[in-house]
Amino acid sequence: MFVLEAVGIIISGFILLRIAGKKVVAEMTPLELVTTLAIGTIIGHAVSENALWKTIVTIAIFVAVLILFQTLALKWELFHKLIIGSPTLVIRDGVILKPNLAKLRMTTEQLEMRIRQQGISNVSDIHIATIEINGQLGYELIESAKPVTHGEFEQLLKFLKVERTDLKPKSHNVFEKINQS
Repeated sequence: MFVLEAVGIIISGFILLRIAGKKVVAEMTPLELVTTLAIGTIIGHAVSENALWKTIVTIAIFVAVLILFQTLALKWELFHKLIIGSPTLVIRDGVILKPNLAKLRMTTEQLEMRIRQQGISNVSDIHIATIEINGQLGYELIESAKPVTHGEFEQLLKFLKVERTDLKPKSHNVFEKINQS
């Protein structure tokens, strides 16, 4: 009987977290979060009720259901979308997509906070941004807002025919003293 209760608890908890939305979850998928919370709660009850074997079996069931769902999500795309979800586009070409924010139950201010936390000061600098399945902000900047890479900088120096040694400061290798020992 308690086996069915354990399966019912994890599935209903998972469904409720999927309904709660992406912004609730930080780094874990909803299924992983429910499993983690449920295990913690079960362990707490086991200590107060002295039901060790029941607790161990219930935790094993939770972990088995988690592994089963993750395996099914790897094999079937439809199951993956149902269980794991998919990213939601929130900015396209510098324009905030308010209908998609509404689906996530996220305000413009909350999105702007996440953008600022990434060090981006202008929404118009973003080509595409999504709220990923783990609740984090994923983004791609427009070309003019992307930082220069080391390779691009070297190409620019070659184009300008500037010797790289002219730009190098005197060596201050922190490992130099260690290597001499």
